[in-house]
Amino acid sequence: MKKPSLIPYYRSFFRNNTRDFILGMIATVAESACAVGIAWLIQQLLDSCTGNPAALPFHQLLMISVGMLLLYLGSIQLDRLTTSRCIPKAMAQYESFLFSRISQKSIAAFRRENTATYLSAVSNDTQTIRMGVGDLFNGFNSLLTLICAICLMVWYSPVMTLAALGLASLFFVLSLPFSKKLVEAEQELSDCNEGLTARFKDFLTGFPVVKSFQAEKEMGNLFSEDVSKCANADKKRRMANLMFYFTIDGGIAAARVSILLIGAYLTITGRGVSAGMVIAFAELLNHVMAPMQQIPLQLADLKAANALIRKAADNLEKNIRDEGEDIPPVLETGLELRNLSFAYEPEKPVLHEISHTFEAGKRYALVGASGCGKSTLLQLLMGGNTYDGEILCDGHELQSISSRSLYALASHISQNVFLFNATILENVTMFRDFPQNDIDNAMRLSGLSQLIAQKGTDFRCGENGCNLSGGEKQRISIARSLLRKSSLLLVDEATSSLDAKTAAQVSQALLDLTGVTEIVVTHSLDAQLLRQYDEVIAMKAGNLVETGTFDDLMEKKGYFYSLYTVSQ
Repeated sequence: MKKPSLIPYYRSFFRNNTRDFILGMIATVAESACAVGIAWLIQQLLDSCTGNPAALPFHQLLMISVGMLLLYLGSIQLDRLTTSRCIPKAMAQYESFLFSRISQKSIAAFRRENTATYLSAVSNDTQTIRMGVGDLFNGFNSLLTLICAICLMVWYSPVMTLAALGLASLFFVLSLPFSKKLVEAEQELSDCNEGLTARFKDFLTGFPVVKSFQAEKEMGNLFSEDVSKCANADKKRRMANLMFYFTIDGGIAAARVSILLIGAYLTITGRGVSAGMVIAFAELLNHVMAPMQQIPLQLADLKAANALIRKAADNLEKNIRDEGEDIPPVLETGLELRNLSFAYEPEKPVLHEISHTFEAGKRYALVGASGCGKSTLLQLLMGGNTYDGEILCDGHELQSISSRSLYALASHISQNVFLFNATILENVTMFRDFPQNDIDNAMRLSGLSQLIAQKGTDFRCGENGCNLSGGEKQRISIARSLLRKSSLLLVDEATSSLDAKTAAQVSQALLDLTGVTEIVVTHSLDAQLLRQYDEVIAMKAGNLVETGTFDDLMEKKGYFYSLYTVSQ
């Protein structure tokens, strides 16, 4: 399978960030030139002090020193200013890009995937990637300084340059295996952090279950195991880092001593090397060895960052429906199911070759025993999973319709309600702007009026609505769906958390909507309400067994009649 392109991910770092990036590169060039120029200045000053006739006059050296100092300080300040703006902006844009790609996932894909992967991508992994972005500047600085230093060294003494580069290269090669191990250790630590995040997320989500089953000790043991894995992975990373620096530091010490000895010999024997050149060479060697020390580590950081970006791309680019047919947000003719089958596990079908037509503008009640496939059918109508057979929406196959068009056409009111840690108004409007009359009407129809009168629209719901009752949360869910005025309304046990009186009021409000195609899963077999549906559909064990009006099905005295009789 072809891997997704990383170009959009890299582009997110530089979008609207080009000016600071270019200024940072310019500052880096000036900084590197000045750093090497200082070594030349040291050589000139020392030779001038020892009476070397080849040295420039002192007054010229004084002017050059002042100018170089000002340029060096200015370039350092510009470098710091640009990187302090560029790197945070680059990371903010990258994280926003990740969020945008996650938000384009289909509902079906999101249900199948591990959300801890995404939590890790925008938390733990971004720290490593931030280091990699910083090393784009630092690496360019190191490489440019290295090149400038080598050029000046060759000009001073080719023999000493060859000796210095030979020693430096030897230790550079010796450091490469540890650089590779560092990348591998960084990837392993990322995977361990992802597992730890997933474990902790499960614990927080399932906290009531853990407490009620007194499984705190067992969960603690599992969490401790994951923490130990992360600690071991971090230890491997630190050991690889330690060995890398040990190799490089040893190389730097050996190279410095060797170059000073060689330089002293060439000076004593009159081989055209002055004392100033030897000291300048020792200074330049710092600008060679330091980059050679830093560049492998910077390459390791860049490789680690690239690996984590690749990991994010591989996960985020799966199951994204960027393409698809756009259709109008109004259901004109209706929905048609043709031999629709579905199974969560192979050879364990949940729905069996269902064929039926839901005409636009009509209201349908789905009834049946628990587990017969009613909720699954609604999930499929919202694009929740792949399936066998066909679902035609105004003649368009549902799986070929873009997610954007599908979600503009249909709204789903579920029995499992999620609320954001925001105000009641924000949870109803989903942080968007609507006419106030529409908001008031949706709140009235959903039965929220009393709650609003007591607490106001600015009342904060808490994490997943912890400050509200189940019924209050359900009313907010209904209000947010009604506010959208979708052409197709899919309702799954929406009144299950409401008291009988409020449930009847909300159900009646849904039935009173006009111009809307409604498919309602209901467990409440209330004759007065069911008579208002254009069609009642009875399901049993994944099969559609009976359809008709309430009175027709009661006269048949079949499966629906049995359900209704038992419920009374």
